[in-house]
Amino acid sequence: MKKRVLSALLTGIMSFSLLAGGSVASAAEDVYDMNMEIITYGFDDVDLQEVEDAVNEISVPEVGVRVHFVTVPISEMMTKLPLMAASNEKIDLVQSGLLTTPSILASQGLIQPMTDYLSDAMVEKAGTLIHAGTIGDDIYAYPGTLYSSSCALLLYDTDLAEEYNIEIPEILTTAEDYDKLFSQIVESGMPQYAVSMGDGVAAELSYGNIMDTLGDATYVANGCVQDIENGTTVENWYATEAYKKTCEMHRDWFVKGYSLPDSISNGYTVADSMMQGQVFSFFGRCSAGSNVAYWSAQTGKNLGSIPIGTGTYVLDTGSTMNTAWSISSSSENPQKTADFLELMYNSLEITNLLDLGIEGKHYVTREGSHIVGYPEGVDAGTVGYGHTIGTYGDQTDAYFREPLTDEFVDNLYLWGEDNAMVSRFMGYNFDTSSVSSEITAVIAEIGKYGPALNVGTVDAESMLPKFLEALDAAGMNKIIEENQRQLDAWLADHAE
Repeated sequence: MKKRVLSALLTGIMSFSLLAGGSVASAAEDVYDMNMEIITYGFDDVDLQEVEDAVNEISVPEVGVRVHFVTVPISEMMTKLPLMAASNEKIDLVQSGLLTTPSILASQGLIQPMTDYLSDAMVEKAGTLIHAGTIGDDIYAYPGTLYSSSCALLLYDTDLAEEYNIEIPEILTTAEDYDKLFSQIVESGMPQYAVSMGDGVAAELSYGNIMDTLGDATYVANGCVQDIENGTTVENWYATEAYKKTCEMHRDWFVKGYSLPDSISNGYTVADSMMQGQVFSFFGRCSAGSNVAYWSAQTGKNLGSIPIGTGTYVLDTGSTMNTAWSISSSSENPQKTADFLELMYNSLEITNLLDLGIEGKHYVTREGSHIVGYPEGVDAGTVGYGHTIGTYGDQTDAYFREPLTDEFVDNLYLWGEDNAMVSRFMGYNFDTSSVSSEITAVIAEIGKYGPALNVGTVDAESMLPKFLEALDAAGMNKIIEENQRQLDAWLADHAE
């Protein structure tokens, strides 16, 4: 079955190649006005229109597409697309990962299959990652990055570690390892707290708990499989012993004064708290797009990192689809939209424009290097473009900002599938349509109970049973049963 599906994808797709010039728009061809979703931190870059114009100077003659950026604050990402659909507002190319998943958007009818519009060259470029965005026999999402594995790290301020003589372990595995490190912070007299847990959403997922969250890496509302190489059983993550132990450990940190006490309510991200000098460390899942150098740039601190658990690079459907691209159901010309998507992955100039802006104004290159800096008199706070959220195109030959190094570029392949623990469920997408109302109710309960448990502001012994009762009442068991049924069928189809 697996071979038949891939064969159908390859043979059923319209074949063309930008590199061969087969998709270059003729002068007589109509130009399609394509609306492209751009996720922001809540404000638009002042030079956004200038970058849009520069993109169109390439895309109009190359593929007959005129791009219009539609900016969406990340805080509105989950609601914006449904609202646009309800008001018949057209959008074409959308980001279908981050705070949602392609399977959820597909079940809501908000994105459409792109199988018939992708060239075989694009399918081949994605390799096995194309399965992550495949639901049934159709491709609904294309991986935003081709290097999408991730690993769990504790990121810490190296200057504070040196100033206060903090002994840094090589790896963090047990509760005792954390306690030994964090207790040093308290005893050193350092004014910073040992760690920030942020707003508590998914705060328990960065501690070496390797699992496949089956498409929902934020809330784990679909259930999970803990053994990603050999397991077959879908479980309620919040009812597992691993989750309970994590909550108990975080409670211990909170009681001992290790963690920032108001992190749930202060409105700051963990990176914000680090930038403001409130904490010594924070947890994060690091990837090619959000590695130690990236977090150093975001916080303005000289950060170091400590691997968590086994330090394993993990690749699954969730991580692959985190920055995925999809074609909206409201698109009036999905073929042209797919043409632009392919241009974005094949044109280094387009990739760098969308990532960095205009050379000379928003960044400057260095001879023989893939690392770029800011023009004279410009910095991260004053640059007119570069504050969007997302991954654009093939990063293999793209430029990257300081403090990344050419060594990072040379080792980008390490984040690929050949160097990762690949989940056996890679490519499995849970069709949530029959349990969508239950998932909505379950996510609401997770939002109600999860943050306090994850951060440790409440005692797990008394609060966790109430949480589990609320999940049962919301329909978690029905979700697990449906997910298990679909997974069993998928495993049978993909049996060797």
